[in-house]
Amino acid sequence: MSFFSSAREFARLRELLHILLKYGFDDIVRWLNMEGSVGLLRRWLREDLPADIRRLPSEARARLALEEMGPTFVKLGQILATRVDLLPPEWIAELENLQDQATAIPFSQLRSQLERSLGAKISDCFHSIDEKPVGTASMAQVYKARTPDGDEVVLKVRRPGIEEKIHADLRLLRKLAEVAEAQSPELRRYQPIEVIQEFEASLLRELDFSIEARAAERMRENLNELDWLIVPKIYWEWTSTDLNVQEYIRGVPAKNIQAVDAAGIDRRQIARRGARAVWKMMLEDGLFHADPHPGNFLILPGNRIAMLDYGMVGRLSAIRRDQLIRMIRGVALQEPESVTQVLVEWSAGRYVNREGLTVEVGSLLEQYDGVPMAELDVNQLLMQVAGILRNYSLRLPSELTLLAKACVTLEGFGRLYDPNFQLMDEAMPLLRRTLANRYSPKVLARAVRTRALDAVERLYHPSSMPVQQVGCQQQAPMQVEELSKLVGRLERASHRQARAVLLAGLFLVSGMMLQLDGPSILGMHVLGLLSLIGCTIYWLFMLTQLWWTERGHSD
Repeated sequence: MSFFSSAREFARLRELLHILLKYGFDDIVRWLNMEGSVGLLRRWLREDLPADIRRLPSEARARLALEEMGPTFVKLGQILATRVDLLPPEWIAELENLQDQATAIPFSQLRSQLERSLGAKISDCFHSIDEKPVGTASMAQVYKARTPDGDEVVLKVRRPGIEEKIHADLRLLRKLAEVAEAQSPELRRYQPIEVIQEFEASLLRELDFSIEARAAERMRENLNELDWLIVPKIYWEWTSTDLNVQEYIRGVPAKNIQAVDAAGIDRRQIARRGARAVWKMMLEDGLFHADPHPGNFLILPGNRIAMLDYGMVGRLSAIRRDQLIRMIRGVALQEPESVTQVLVEWSAGRYVNREGLTVEVGSLLEQYDGVPMAELDVNQLLMQVAGILRNYSLRLPSELTLLAKACVTLEGFGRLYDPNFQLMDEAMPLLRRTLANRYSPKVLARAVRTRALDAVERLYHPSSMPVQQVGCQQQAPMQVEELSKLVGRLERASHRQARAVLLAGLFLVSGMMLQLDGPSILGMHVLGLLSLIGCTIYWLFMLTQLWWTERGHSD
């Protein structure tokens, strides 16, 4: 264990091992090569493992162990609960029950840090503050306060010393991941180093409260058109990396169904509105609330919704959204090759047995044959796709695992409010609009132009073309002659498209000219008739040219 740089780090490792052994995970010492140093401890703990713990399944014991290890590992478990591509469903369900709880520390211990964050005394910034926390977690405590202007706000204050503890645990996790990947073939398939890297990036973002505030502000702007949805206002004059000050909203907690019913709320409308908001964030905005459970929503009079807690958000690039839509379209139209292509793109260049993957995808799509898109179970589909990827030692992109988690959580929320809730119902208008935009002539023309320019660029700079990896072999770049042919075909396609648009316009003009007053034949203006005849001849010429071109390629 020479890679541990300090006695404190090694002591923390022993503490973690003690917890793992306590809950029956004694195999951990095998791939850490620590049988000698903790062997006696392992045997002693195994003999005295309580019967109630011994009877629990592995996933339940893992949850208890993570909770006892502290905030870093609770967050790790919560991130793993989104990894439907790495863990089986029973582990996902158990890790979703992780409780981020901690004993509240007195306000007096937070006062000096809070004033450093404010850059002034508390009394100079707030008219009053309730020193009893309204929320407590391992990373922060939440207090109510009132500004000098009379606004009610909440203060999310980072707990003192938590940053140092998290950084120390992250260093230890990085080293353990390296050991796991080097010494355990079984664990190597889960790519622990990459998982920890993604977890570290996510946790450090969550540790910076200003990032959470910016996400809330951006969502507030994106969702401005939904007048029934409220995102708390951020008070930027006091918000910083370790303090988040935002508007306090009064409402009925969404998880309190009895109170919601007593307030005369239309539960079915609430379920649909919640789904509509989250789908808009996913499919249109690219920034979405990744934890839409009832505890993060308040219900207000008039069937309005307030969305809270932006610590866990997902980001979908335009490319990812396009891939997701292509996959849904491929499922609906029973196109296994299209779905397989998306999964290959998700593999991030790793070797994929494409033929076998296509067969498995085809079997999956048979389950959805004839199912209307509005009744498509996206949650189940993503789970099944994740299962296929696990069989090929592949992983979903991390942003899509958050989307899968959000879908699972949102569907549970919707069913709680409406037993007949269908998650895809509210997605259909957005999907139709997105598909219409995706296949519009303007977008298609832009795509043709972009590909033509890319091909020309590669023609002049062939050495900059990436080499495609296929298994252990490399495919050689295209030859210049092949690129020239490709550029020619793209340019001809672009020209044909331009001529077709021009011809359609001429047909319309000819039709209007037929109605003009003046010399006419058979009741039609001469110029309009001549123009119409010319357009028809040119149209026949284009059809003949297209037929001849296709005939030449088929030969």
